[in-house]
Amino acid sequence: MQVDTRIREIYFWLSLACIPLLIAFVFHALAFNLDESPAMRLRLAALGKGQTAGEPYLPFYYVLWLATYLLYLYDNDNKHRIRAIIMGLLVLSFAIATMSKFLILNLGVMTMVVLFHKGVIRFRHLAVGAASLVAVLLALHAIRQSRNLNGDYSAFLVEQYVLRNLVAFDTLQPFSSEHWGENVFRIFYAVSHRLGISSVEPVDTILPWIYKPVCTNTYTCMYPFFKDFGYWGIALFAPVLGGLTGWVYKRRQQGDLFFSMLYAYFSTMLVFEFDGELFFTNLAGNIKFILLLSLPFLFGGYKKTEE
Repeated sequence: MQVDTRIREIYFWLSLACIPLLIAFVFHALAFNLDESPAMRLRLAALGKGQTAGEPYLPFYYVLWLATYLLYLYDNDNKHRIRAIIMGLLVLSFAIATMSKFLILNLGVMTMVVLFHKGVIRFRHLAVGAASLVAVLLALHAIRQSRNLNGDYSAFLVEQYVLRNLVAFDTLQPFSSEHWGENVFRIFYAVSHRLGISSVEPVDTILPWIYKPVCTNTYTCMYPFFKDFGYWGIALFAPVLGGLTGWVYKRRQQGDLFFSMLYAYFSTMLVFEFDGELFFTNLAGNIKFILLLSLPFLFGGYKKTEE
C-alpha cells in the first residue's frame, strides 16, 4: 500500500492550522490552580482535574499530528524531511504542554522504531536513545513535582515503574470491577455515557494509586483482564491482543507500509506491557488513529515497501 500524497498534504496543512488550539489550551491551563507550579497546572489541566476540562485532554488534532508525523517520517523523499521534523516538533510540543511522560515516551520509541526499520540508526543508537529518553522522563517527572533530580529520587522513580508492577498486580482481586467488563470494554461505557444512554461513567484511564505494600499505580498489562474477568480474562484477551500485534508485525515483515506505520504506533504498547495495558484502555484513541492513518492508503493504491 502506498500513500496518497494529496491527503497527506491536507493533513499537514490542517495540522499547522490547529497550532492555535494548543496555544489556547496552555494559556487557559496556566490561568487556574495558581497555587501550583506552572508544570503541575499544565498536568492537572491535561488530566481534566483543573478548571479547563472535565475529562483528560487528548484532542483530535493530537491524533492528526501523530498520524501525519508517521506519514512523513516514513517518506524517503529528502524534500519532505523538514515536514517530518515540523510534525515531530508539534507532537513533542503537545507532550510538553500536557507534561505527559507517556506521550514523550511514545514519540521517542515510535521514532526509534521507524528509523531502525529504515536502517537510519543501529543498535548502538537505540541504546543511546533509550538512555536519553529515560533521562528526559526522569527530569520531566521531577519538574512536575518540583523536586531536585538527585540519585535517590531517580532510583525511586525507576523502582516505581520497573520493580513494583507485579507487587501491585498481586493486590488485585479477580472479578472486582464495579460494573461488568468496565475496564476491557471501557469504550462502550464511554460512548453510552456520552450519548446519555447510561449514567455509568467510564473508568479513569489513570489507574488508582495504592500505597501498601508499595506506592505505585502500574499493575502490568493484565490489569483490565484480571480485574474484570479473573484468570479467564487473561486466558481469553491476552491471546487476542498477542495475535493482533503478531499479525501486524507479520504484515510489516512482508513489506506493507501501512502496517509498518501501525506497528511503530503500537511499539510503545508492546515495549511497556510490563507497566500497563494500553490497547483496550485507550481503544477510542487507537481507533481514531487507525482511521486517520488508513485514509491516505485507501486512496493511494497498493505497493509494498522496499526491503
